[in-house]
Amino acid sequence: MSKRLLVVEDSKSIALVIEKMAVSLGYAVSIAPTFAVVKLLLAKKHNFFLATLDYGLPDAPNGEVIPFILQHNIPSIIMTGRIDDATHKKLLNQPIIDYITKENAQAYHYLLRILHGQLNNSKVGVLVVDSSLASRNHVCQLLKRRNFTVYDVDGGIKAVQMLEEKPDIKIVITEQDLTGMSGLELLQKIRAKHPINELIIIAVASSEKSFQSARFIKNGADDFLRKPFCPEEFYCRVMQNIEKLQYIEKLKNVN
Repeated sequence: MSKRLLVVEDSKSIALVIEKMAVSLGYAVSIAPTFAVVKLLLAKKHNFFLATLDYGLPDAPNGEVIPFILQHNIPSIIMTGRIDDATHKKLLNQPIIDYITKENAQAYHYLLRILHGQLNNSKVGVLVVDSSLASRNHVCQLLKRRNFTVYDVDGGIKAVQMLEEKPDIKIVITEQDLTGMSGLELLQKIRAKHPINELIIIAVASSEKSFQSARFIKNGADDFLRKPFCPEEFYCRVMQNIEKLQYIEKLKNVN
């Protein structure tokens, strides 16, 4: 059965563009041009898998539709034509999948990537390795919004065991400071068994340790994030790396 996408958009031309993209991916699409129509749709029992939300609607000009949709537990991508500092901060404080500014055609290519990912990310296992429960939970929550299958452990030894048990893991996100071994030691152990074209490793360390990025990259990490990082940067890094790995896998299948 097709996943249902709710497109909340008052511009008919933009709504049709989003609908065409979504249908090409296999979504079943419902369009709501106003907040009032949204309320009517959700007054009934719904099974929407995902929503794209126009930030400013004729009857909800200041993003009022966003918390309403989120209260109905529908994962949401925000589409906005404005991105002043106040709006930017407001969006980042919401548990949304992402936001996209309607600047040019590239914005819709980015939306297509997200729509595709929400359908397929569940096939990708991500292992989060961090000795801090709060930090680990934060990263896991970000990944779950993007529909990844998420595993988490607090130390390097457990991470190695988890990789043996869960063959669907394609990404490891590891902190430097771990229980039992350092993140760098974990990286070296993983790369001894899993080459760079089979498993993505993204290292994370505090901003004071600026030298860490080079050490991780030289030892086989695909990418590096300094803490604290914003969700936007995190998602961009994860998306780029998983798409790179998927491209490599496609080339293998062709050959």
